[in-house]
Amino acid sequence: MENLKLFNELVKLQIIQHEVDKHMETWQREKIITALSEEFHEWYNAIGFFKIWKKHKTPVEKQLDELADCLAFALSLLNDDEKHFEIDRCATVLNRNNDQHIKLMRNEIEHGELFSKRVHNTVYKQSVGFSIELILNIAMIYYSFEDLFEAYKKKSLVNIQRQKEGY
Repeated sequence: MENLKLFNELVKLQIIQHEVDKHMETWQREKIITALSEEFHEWYNAIGFFKIWKKHKTPVEKQLDELADCLAFALSLLNDDEKHFEIDRCATVLNRNNDQHIKLMRNEIEHGELFSKRVHNTVYKQSVGFSIELILNIAMIYYSFEDLFEAYKKKSLVNIQRQKEGY
């Protein structure tokens, strides 16, 4: 995927998230930030590297569903900032698609360092673009952008329906 294509796809997803958010009765930034952090935990729990005792791994679809939730909250925050994910960040993500970076990220994630090294700083201390960058890095390593974006689109439909039903 090239920079412009990734950027354009993220803009489309941001528009979808705007539609999802319009169905929310209450939107509070602090709560969305907390939700983003919790969704990273839910993804990590679903992928279950630490669950060496578990015989049956969580299906990839469920893992992607959790990562799509991360993306939804991050896009919601980006919309609140009235910004788009920056095209140069797309280039940064795509340039990290190399063996050294993937090995480093896999090591951090699979040895339980994702939260101590990345999630807290990314979610609570840096701009939301860093959260999206982390989500894209995870997708690049374990799935694909296309799989993540498809999971996000499916989950958005579910989230709109939930809001309409008073979830």
